[in-house]
Order: sequence, then structure tokens, then C-alpha cells
Amino acid sequence: MVSPFLEAERDRLLQQIQTIRDSGSVAPINVWISPAPKGNYIYYKLSSKNPDYKNQHLGKMGSEKYRDWLARIQQREAITELEQQLSMLQVLIDRQSVTTIDFGLGADDRSTT
Repeated sequence: MVSPFLEAERDRLLQQIQTIRDSGSVAPINVWISPAPKGNYIYYKLSSKNPDYKNQHLGKMGSEKYRDWLARIQQREAITELEQQLSMLQVLIDRQSVTTIDFGLGADDRSTT
């Protein structure tokens, strides 16, 4: 039998993940912000192994593009954390669903030889 508390926590984590996804764009995996020094200034670019996102210029820290991608990356990291928690929780749920504990044996039920 699976604990209703574990099931409720699983549902809560799934809801949080969905809420984050519904709140806006989430950065794909392997996309990050890198500094791109130019003279006395530091600009930022989007770096990625994916050519669709590689080396997009974000401008200075605090620019609209920079803040947008920073938020997307933070959302991705939050989802990753929640998915890790969900994975650990699922292990506990799976364990409970296959484990049966028989408390029916008492001292009288044991054979003495």
C-alpha cells in the first residue's frame, strides 16, 4: 500500500513543475549565459551546443534579453531540481508498492522444536 502522503507530495511536485512550465519559456538543456568582453565593457551572449541558440548576443547585464534568458535558465534549473525530488520520491513510492509487511506472526504462531 502506498502512503497517501507520498502520493500527495508527488502530485504537489508535478503541479509545481507544470506551473513553472505554464509561466513562460524555459531554456533548453545545454544553454547558458557567457560573458563576452569587448574593450572596457562586458557584454553577454547565449552559449549552447545547439546551433539555434549558439552565440546570440544578449547585450549588457540587466538588458531585457539578458533578464529574459536568465529567467528561462532559472526556470529550467527549478524544474530540474523538482524532477530530482520527484525521482527520489518515486523510488519510495515504488518501494512501498512492492513491499508487504506481515505483522500477523505472534509468539504463539512460531513452532518450537
